[in-house]
Amino acid sequence: MTKMQRYDDEAYAAYDELFSYACPKFITPSPPILDQPLTNYNQDAYRLQLKLFLYEVKQQQLLSGIRSYLKLYSTITISKLAQYMEVDEATLRSILMTYKHKMHAVDSEGKIVSSADFDFYIVEDVIHVVESKPTKRHGDYFLRQILKFEEMIGELEKVQLD
Repeated sequence: MTKMQRYDDEAYAAYDELFSYACPKFITPSPPILDQPLTNYNQDAYRLQLKLFLYEVKQQQLLSGIRSYLKLYSTITISKLAQYMEVDEATLRSILMTYKHKMHAVDSEGKIVSSADFDFYIVEDVIHVVESKPTKRHGDYFLRQILKFEEMIGELEKVQLD
């Protein structure tokens, strides 16, 4: 697990090894080319899936870094965040748009919904972060329950006195 959390070649080797072990065995839908007997196309589907998987791993690692910074700040300039993440501003904008794209999904009714616990928008090179899911008010819930129980106790006491 510690190897997989780093961003170096050893981490990608661990992902490669685990994918090779756990992935389904891919079959190419095309027949072999008999004119070229020395060319082996058996591993093409596997290599393509591995390439796509490692590309997704790289994206997710970048997105986890950006998520932690965005949860920390309510407003931050793009230049400052790019400096913290050690990327240029154009790359950061690309990462931000990727994050926004990855955190949206289509539900069963065909509506686009966000699966992120916060949202952000950019105004004049300043990123504004807002919580998209309202904070739950546990105190209000407990107060309502206490009032209900007090009413029930009062009604029970009336019934017992009668």
